[in-house]
Amino acid sequence: MRRLAGMKVNRITHFSDVVIEGLATDGGLYVPKRGFPNMEAREWLRLVDMSYPERALVLLEKCIHPSDVSALDLRTMIFKAYGSNFSSEAVAPVKHLDRNQYVQELFHGPTASFKDLALQLMPQLFAHCLPQMCNYLVLVATSGDTGSAVLDGFGGLGAGADRTGVLVFFPEEGVSETQKLQMTGHEDGNARAVGVRSDFDFCQRSVKRMFGESGLTGHLAVEYGTVLSTANSINWARLLPQVVYHSSAYLDLCRDGVITFGEPVDVCIPSGNFGNAMSAVYAKQMGVPIRKVICASNHNRVLADFFATGEYDLRGRPLTPSRSPAIDILKSSNLERFVHHVSDGDGRLVGELFTRLDARQHFRVAEPLLRRMQQEVLAGWCSEGDCLAAVQRVHAQTGYLMDPHTAVAKVVADRLQDGSCPVVLCATAHYGKFAPAVFEALRIQDIPEDPVEQLRRRSPADVSTDDGLWSSRRH
Repeated sequence: MRRLAGMKVNRITHFSDVVIEGLATDGGLYVPKRGFPNMEAREWLRLVDMSYPERALVLLEKCIHPSDVSALDLRTMIFKAYGSNFSSEAVAPVKHLDRNQYVQELFHGPTASFKDLALQLMPQLFAHCLPQMCNYLVLVATSGDTGSAVLDGFGGLGAGADRTGVLVFFPEEGVSETQKLQMTGHEDGNARAVGVRSDFDFCQRSVKRMFGESGLTGHLAVEYGTVLSTANSINWARLLPQVVYHSSAYLDLCRDGVITFGEPVDVCIPSGNFGNAMSAVYAKQMGVPIRKVICASNHNRVLADFFATGEYDLRGRPLTPSRSPAIDILKSSNLERFVHHVSDGDGRLVGELFTRLDARQHFRVAEPLLRRMQQEVLAGWCSEGDCLAAVQRVHAQTGYLMDPHTAVAKVVADRLQDGSCPVVLCATAHYGKFAPAVFEALRIQDIPEDPVEQLRRRSPADVSTDDGLWSSRRH
């Protein structure tokens, strides 16, 4: 592994170090030193008829050295992560939506969002890699879904739980009521959630500042024997498991006869912090025939503007709350990894650009680099009205009910995808987590204020409910 920022690295940083450290000491993010292992077609074809945990084991074994996590231990963790805690045996099933569009449902985990696909595994890796003589405080900034997934994932730890504390910061007014209750209702062990009277960017910026405050880190180390870490997607062990479900979606389409291996697909992802999109880029690097990664934003469209112009400009740009709050983000952490990827590993350039962004709230990439970015990623955005209209239209035409984030992906895919190959829409959350917006889209009146009553309000007369979600494990 190596850092993204321009600092020269004089030591080999192992996977186990990266899991625990989270953020590199120079302020950059970790990426694989030699990129991802590229698999040949015959290797992928062997995975087509495998289950999700079996696919995950094969892929992650290629990315995690056995000296860090043995094959046996990794297998045990993966089969625990993707077992009865998911309401679908397929874990991340792909369903046909309409014409050449497919939906990968990433919300069948314990907290009903795509974050579970990483955060049922990452805490186990973290506990496995914990040094013996140290405690760790895991700091997390969330725009909604990460928080509850982190609390659930770390709450399920056995060994290592007594030496690991978790502190989640979320924007008090920037998450849905269901998301808030999932976080604040969690009282197990050493994990707590804290509402902040600001937006997600403030929470994320504050967490990164804590890592750089020597007074704080020194006090924690001396007085409590405690070191800081993070479970956001800036932590490599959070991002890595997400490569699996993008790979699995392609394999499912092969298994179901939609495509033969080697034929291209596009992937459309509602994105704010760019971690989900970046994991699709890495799946492509590993050999999955993804043609374009389509990045879908809501009206906080900084990513769409960046991919259109090469200019990342936060000057005077307010964060505006939306009905898709998980992507209400202006400063996308994982964009560092993408610029590193398209610049052929130019850590100095990455360091200069993002230092400029911190200092001046603005940077622009050169035209040749912009063209390379656009070869990999398409980007667009969706208004609030178009988002709600998509929820209503798709439900009326197909009976399928999307959450607002998936609807953002649907709108952008309709605009940008040319129809020449299948496109997979990432359904990143269950619609029940955003019931008021869904009720509004479906023009259902008299919405109850209580989130539990909102869930009970759903009936076959109102919406199609065949997902079997919201088991007793959910908060």
